Amino acid sequence: MRSTSKMQVNRALFWLLMIAACTVAVFPVYWMLITSLKTTEEVFAFPPNFSPGLHINNYVRVLLDTDLPLWLRNSLVVSLCSTSLALLVGIPAAFALSRLRFSGRALFSLLILTTQMIPTLVLIIPLFQIFVQLGIRDSLLGLIFGNFAFTLPVVVWMMKAMLDGVPQEIEQAARVDGASWFQTMIHITGPLVLPGLAATTIYAFLDAWDEYMLARTIITSPENWVGSLGVSSFVGQYLTPLNLVMAASVLFSLPPVLLFLLIQRQFVAGLSAGAVKG
Repeated sequence: MRSTSKMQVNRALFWLLMIAACTVAVFPVYWMLITSLKTTEEVFAFPPNFSPGLHINNYVRVLLDTDLPLWLRNSLVVSLCSTSLALLVGIPAAFALSRLRFSGRALFSLLILTTQMIPTLVLIIPLFQIFVQLGIRDSLLGLIFGNFAFTLPVVVWMMKAMLDGVPQEIEQAARVDGASWFQTMIHITGPLVLPGLAATTIYAFLDAWDEYMLARTIITSPENWVGSLGVSSFVGQYLTPLNLVMAASVLFSLPPVLLFLLIQRQFVAGLSAGAVKG
């Protein structure tokens, strides 16, 4: 009886902790949503109102009266292009580091890891000078290459860790059957590392989507602003319309959420994918 009561108490404490943790994690998102639907008077009302309003005019204003749609489009272009480049280069590099044996492989892996020990702020000034010389300073192309450079080492290491967990016997069997390295990577190893690929894609996209310092440094023209710069422009010196800021923040948060929901299907499909030849 005591053992059963103790298990029930532990289970109740566990669920209470889970509910508390979920509340702490979800409440800021809920507050952002309800604030985006309030008027200015309701935002600063005391005591605060925790129920959402019905003022969608805030969204209409940020979409029609500002360049937020353009800034979100720029963010989407930069994030998709930099993510695609990082995956295109990083996956073959990770495959080579995980499967091939060549001179200097350990040193090359260490150099890739070392790049993550350097603060991003230290690299921004050299990148700025490089972009000036290349003539891509105030352009989306510069942001694409910059985010690609920041994301590539992490993509390589994440995919290498996933590839190291795949038994090499499966690939060796495919090679015996006449498959090339490329065919083995695409048709045999690919389905097995699909969950890791989904996680890597989400990371690379979010890293480029949320990036601010590089964009703040090299972008000066408002038409080339990305979403992070656009949302920060709502903050004024004397007045900050919090309801408009929250409405813009909700719209800025939608693409990453939609990407996660889209890739989640591939994530679940990868868990049941197999490549063992019977």
